[in-house]
Parts: sequence; structure tokens; C-alpha cells
Amino acid sequence: MTPGESLDRIGTELNGLSIDYRRLNWAKYTTGMDFGVNEAYGRILSFLENKETWDKLMEAGNSRLDPVDARKAEILTRSFRPFHLSPEMNELAVRIQRLTSALSGVLNTHRCSVGGRERNATEIEKLLSSEPDRALRKEAFLSRVQVSDALAEAGFLDLLELRREYAKGMGERDFVAYSLKEQELEPDMFSAWPEALGEILPRMERTRANLAEGCAGISDIMPWDESFIASSLAPELDSHVDMTDFLSPIAELFAGFGFDVPAMNITYDIFPRRNKSEWGYNFPIQTGTDSRILANVRNRYSDFRVLLHETGHGVHSFTSDPGQAVLNMGISGIVSEGIANLFGSFFTRRAFYSNFFTGNEAEGHFSNLSKWKRATQLTALGRILFDGSLYTSSPGSLQEIERLRWQTDADLFNREPYSNRPVWANTIHHTTHPIYLHNYLLGDLTCDMLETVFLKREGVGDITEKPEAFGEFLREEVVAPSGMYPFPELFRRISGEDLSLSFLVRRIREELEG
Repeated sequence: MTPGESLDRIGTELNGLSIDYRRLNWAKYTTGMDFGVNEAYGRILSFLENKETWDKLMEAGNSRLDPVDARKAEILTRSFRPFHLSPEMNELAVRIQRLTSALSGVLNTHRCSVGGRERNATEIEKLLSSEPDRALRKEAFLSRVQVSDALAEAGFLDLLELRREYAKGMGERDFVAYSLKEQELEPDMFSAWPEALGEILPRMERTRANLAEGCAGISDIMPWDESFIASSLAPELDSHVDMTDFLSPIAELFAGFGFDVPAMNITYDIFPRRNKSEWGYNFPIQTGTDSRILANVRNRYSDFRVLLHETGHGVHSFTSDPGQAVLNMGISGIVSEGIANLFGSFFTRRAFYSNFFTGNEAEGHFSNLSKWKRATQLTALGRILFDGSLYTSSPGSLQEIERLRWQTDADLFNREPYSNRPVWANTIHHTTHPIYLHNYLLGDLTCDMLETVFLKREGVGDITEKPEAFGEFLREEVVAPSGMYPFPELFRRISGEDLSLSFLVRRIREELEG
């Protein structure tokens, strides 16, 4: 067996175990029932710990390899190495996974109470987007604080400490640096972001204030106003849509880019029910074979944002090479979120909304909504940097976590606390996917970069002028090589520029001042 064949065999076996784990997680997130998630993780762990497999990997990795096999060896080594340091580190990994799984169950099954009545996430979002009574919107928004106590009681602080301990055991200064290195990003990547935000923040705030005052008469924007302002700018967002036929317009959009969604084995579970997770997810069960989408729609046009985004993930899976199990493990979350964000953005573009709304009025509404979204884009830094502060600081109580959340907003946006307690724990990523939220923002940056490169190359004003060519561009120049290179290198190869938040800041400034 050649070294390359040995690497492929190891990757195929690891991928098979991961497929089983993903299926069981899908079941847990859609039903609230655990059919053996921890046991499936245990089988993965046993494989990663296996010394004979590790020795084979080291032997193959130390051989003379071509660039593709060298990349495969790099990806697999990064997966296996943590499990060949010490039994204590392996036990720590098990404890982290089990506690994460337990806490995800708390979040997925929790329902908030508003006015003494249990409300699911779709009902709360409906209140936030369409309720004219500002006091009721505030109550609905602040009901999300309720899950903080449940999460803390179930062991969230213990989870933070376990992750800090794990990063220390891996020889890193903190869990943020460890996580970013694992994602092949610079460990100090976030350090320049507050300064980049400061350059554009006054322009963002002026635009937001003008739009909010003009459409909703709101001069002091609070968190419970954000969705209401968006719906006031574009009332079409709350228009009723029969979601039993949700796939037809989605399939039509993707077909224009050369992607046959109905021919892909993408499962959709889109209606809310008790014990089902209230977030939107794509579960890439098996690349090119089985992709599943979880959503919670409320029969409103705005539901298409999540459905288009998650379908983008599914299409990404079905345009990746299923025969490249190892290289697919090396695809950055930024690539995945970038492609998903790109297609998710179509819910505000004429190419999609014209299926439901026509005329200049709708065009004006969605134009203003797009400007609002641009002016709001970098507010995501609040959640991203707060997520990191959970590990660069050492909060020892729920109250200290809440102070960190307030301090992040004060440092970045000069904001005062909007209530006695902040809303934060309902963002499930803090629990299940720590140091991941930046992928969404950098995914937006990637969207802008891909469109800029394509439009300049093709000499057109919009990707919908040459949709099939853009689809081919995504396949051949983004998806195909994406597992072969760390994301900063892939970004540089496509754009000719270094990865930097300044690319996004520049685009925001152009659109807000244009």
C-alpha cells in the first residue's frame, strides 16, 4: 500500500465513524431524543486514540509525498495528534464532548415565557418583527435571558473551564488561540478588528439612525427594535407565504446557477415542534450523498433567508468531491459560510423576491433593507469578541459572564446596558461551536470578494447576468481547491489580496456613502 493509499484509508474510516455521529446528532436536534451521541463519539475517539493507526499515519506523513498527499497528511495529523499526548487529555476531550452534548439538549428543548405564556422562537421572532407595541417587543426580547439560568445551572461555567484547561494542555495561551490555529487562522486575528470597526462605526450609526427614524420613528435603537425596523423598511418580509411549496422558488434560483437542487439528496425539516432545536442548521451527514436542513418557518417571506442559506450549505456539499474524504475535512468553515451567505442574500435581491413581489415599491423597500443590513453588518463583532472573552478572561459566575457581555458592547460601540441582564445564552454557538461566529462575518467578506473578482473578470454588473458562469466559478475556483489550502491562502489565490477585515469595511463604506 502506498503512503497516499494509507492516508485515504485512514480518512475513509474516520469519515465513516463521523457520518454515524452526525446522523445521531440530527436525530437529537430534531426530536430532542438521544439515541447514542456519546457512544458514537466514543467510537470516533477510540479510532483517533489507536496507536497502530497513529503509527501508520506518521509513517505515511514522513514519506516523500506529492502536494495533495502532503496536505492530507497535514489534515489528518491535526485531527489525531491531540489524542496522542496523554490519557488525561483524552479524558478531558470526552468530558468536554459529553457536557457540550448535555447543554445542547438544554438549549434545544428550552422555551421562553412571555406574558405568562410559553412561546417558541418563531413566535418570539414574529413579535419582534411585527408588534407595534414597543414594550411588548422589549418583553419578548428579554425573555431570552431566561435560558441563561438554565444553562448555568446545567454546567456552562464548567464547560468554559474544561475548554481553558484543554487549550493549556495543548500548549496554547488560551482557547481562542488554540481554536483559531486549529482553523488555520492567525491566533491574533481578532486583535485588529476593534480598530477596523472604529473607522466605519460613525457612518454605520448615522445610516442606521436615519433609516430607523424614517421608517419607524425610532431615534434610540434598542435590540428589540432591530427586527421591527427591518420589517418596517421592507414590509414584504412579514408577507404570508405558503411554505408547503417552499422548494419551488429555491430550486428555480439555484437552477439558474447550474445547481439541480431537487436531484440532490437534501432533507428539509422546516416546521417547528416541541423539543426540536429552534435554530437553523445544515447537517452535512455525508458529502455529496446526504445533507439535511433543520429550520423553523412561520409562513413568512423572511423564512427564505434561512432556507436559502442552509440550501447553500447543501449545494456546497453536493458540489464537493465525495471521493476526497480527507481534503473535505480541510475545508474552512469560512468557505462553507461564505457560499451559504451568498445564496442567503438573495432573499433581498430581485432575482428571488420577484417571484413574490413586483413593482418599484418593492424594489425601493428591499434597497433600503439592504442598506440597513450593510450598516448593521459589523455589529456581529459584539457576539464574536464576547465569545472569545469567555476564554481570554476567566468568569467564575453567571454575573461575571453578564458583565463581560456589557463590557464588550461598551468597548466596541460605547453602549450602555439596555436592561438589568444581557441576552447572550440563546446564541447556541457559545455552547456547541465556540470560536466559530467569526466564520459568518468572514463568510460575508468572502461573498463580497467572490462577487468582486467575478464581476471584474466578466465585465458585468451583477452575477445574475452570467449565472451559469458564476456557478462554474464557484465549482472550479472555490469549492474544488478549498480543502487543499488554508483559508488565508485560498483567499489570496482567488482575490490577490491578503485576508483582512478591511476588505469588508471598504465595501460597507462604498455602499453606505454611495
